[in-house]
Amino acid sequence: MSVISRLHRLTGEDRKASGGNNDGRSKAEQLASLRARIDAILSRRPEGQKTKPRSTGRGGFVPLEELVPGEETTNEAGAFFCACHLMEGSARHGRFRIRELAALDMDRLAVLGNDPALRGLDYREALFFDTETTGIAGGTGTVAFLIGLGWFERDAFIIRQFFARDYGEERATLLGLRELLEGKRFLVSFNGKAFDANLLAARFIMNRMPDPLSGLPHLDLLHPARRLLSHRLPDRRLGSLESALLGFEREEDVPGSEIPQRYFDWLRSRDGLLMADVFKHNRFDILSLAALAAHLSEMLDPGDTRCHPVDRLAAARLFLARGYPREAIRLLHPLVGCASPETAWDAARELSLHYKRTKQWPAAVAIWEELVLRDDSDFFSLIELAKWFEHQQRDFTRALALVERARVNEQILSPDQCADLVHRKKRLERKLAGRKGLARQTI
Repeated sequence: MSVISRLHRLTGEDRKASGGNNDGRSKAEQLASLRARIDAILSRRPEGQKTKPRSTGRGGFVPLEELVPGEETTNEAGAFFCACHLMEGSARHGRFRIRELAALDMDRLAVLGNDPALRGLDYREALFFDTETTGIAGGTGTVAFLIGLGWFERDAFIIRQFFARDYGEERATLLGLRELLEGKRFLVSFNGKAFDANLLAARFIMNRMPDPLSGLPHLDLLHPARRLLSHRLPDRRLGSLESALLGFEREEDVPGSEIPQRYFDWLRSRDGLLMADVFKHNRFDILSLAALAAHLSEMLDPGDTRCHPVDRLAAARLFLARGYPREAIRLLHPLVGCASPETAWDAARELSLHYKRTKQWPAAVAIWEELVLRDDSDFFSLIELAKWFEHQQRDFTRALALVERARVNEQILSPDQCADLVHRKKRLERKLAGRKGLARQTI
């Protein structure tokens, strides 16, 4: 069977309708038809993944260099395309000017990243990075074809994007990244610890190169964003954070799910229009990393009253979890008297439990008594006072009375709370009975 016959079978066309093998055409015409059919077969894919390239109208595709500012860069490993952007201090990204992102507080970044190694470093030594890859599953077959990198210089922000125009240029982009990292001392990413850094490490290994990312302090903003913002955002995707926190809305942004297919199409067509939006998408990711770092750092500033009380409460909880009680207390004390009853109660609860852990009993008891004065059915405060009278004061009578008060609203308590009350009541009654028996024996 001829190649053309096989193509007809693959495409489902009826050979009989053609009226013969050659249809009176020359060999050149048959060859042109064959090439067209091959292109049609190679371009077939599910409808949801199609990214139709737009032509220049002159019969060709737009060169990447005409759409993305940059140039070919060479090193000892080969060549790659490097896009370059300079964001001046007066430029804006959402509600921030670039100069407002500079001079990040490294002590707060150390709290965000739960990494004391960040203390004492200079924010200009940070490398913000994000990758665009041939898949999201990872593994040895996934390639980071675009590596976006950003850093501060004075009050400006520099962005470099290393693009492997084909698989053969990957080693050169990795070498470019390694050379750039020589002047940087820590990394900033969004989910980079779980994905980007591991993927790049695998690619360095596959290319028999040492991994320059290994051992560098790494601030992954996804994790503190979850801790600080889970109370009021439906998800912690970077796009959601941009809109809710940074005041930045992407217009006509390419969905991340389409990016791998765009690169595959680029490899076949070399149409710059396929990749221009990918470069823009990646550039916005890098800028948003810097803006998000600045915003989360603001949330940890006890003197910044612009933050919503609920956000300040989340910041206090993060300080407590990271082992910074003094900073947490500076945030919690004003919140105890804030206008929101729910936030005020949560702040009082956190503050009282801190005092309890550090055995500052008078301060803890004062808070619990105040909460009971506000609401005589406050289950949390009644039980904490009962614990204090039972274990610290050995006053079983008053402890039992508090447990009985907590049982008044038993119908609205959870099964676990009800079970705890029953268990606590029986234990206190046994202790009281034992004390009375001991008193009779003494008499």
